[in-house]
Amino acid sequence: MKQNPFLVAVVVVACHLIGSQAFLSTSTRSSVHSNSRLGIGPLQKATNRREYNKVVDGLMFTKGLTREEAEKDYDAYLQNPNDYALNKGEAYYKSLGYKTLMDGVIGEAEKEGRGDEVRARVEKFNKESNLKGLATIGTFIALGFYFKITHPYVPPL
Repeated sequence: MKQNPFLVAVVVVACHLIGSQAFLSTSTRSSVHSNSRLGIGPLQKATNRREYNKVVDGLMFTKGLTREEAEKDYDAYLQNPNDYALNKGEAYYKSLGYKTLMDGVIGEAEKEGRGDEVRARVEKFNKESNLKGLATIGTFIALGFYFKITHPYVPPL
């Protein structure tokens, strides 16, 4: 049986979208590493040593870290600032006793009397994100069907 390369490509893209980091929880996301062999940290260290050392020294001073720990922390930030911030936020709220980052954000907002407002914003964000994800996947599926209809498989004679 001959496979349609476009259909295979659509399935691969859909699987990639479904398995991408955007759909993983923050605890799972922290264990996912970049496939890049040359990280941004070592590149920054080589090209802008003074700035790199200044930041690392600041981390050592403010957080009481060793040089190795401070470099590892800064390299993690340079590699992916978004995941770094999410992981730090989740660790902070877990240290306060919350299960997840969102539970912590909502819980702290409730202490300030803004719980309903923050909960509504989080629900709106989740709803919009789910809608965008489904629209993207639906678009690829529709393109696959369109291609399949306009280019039917004709077996060789």
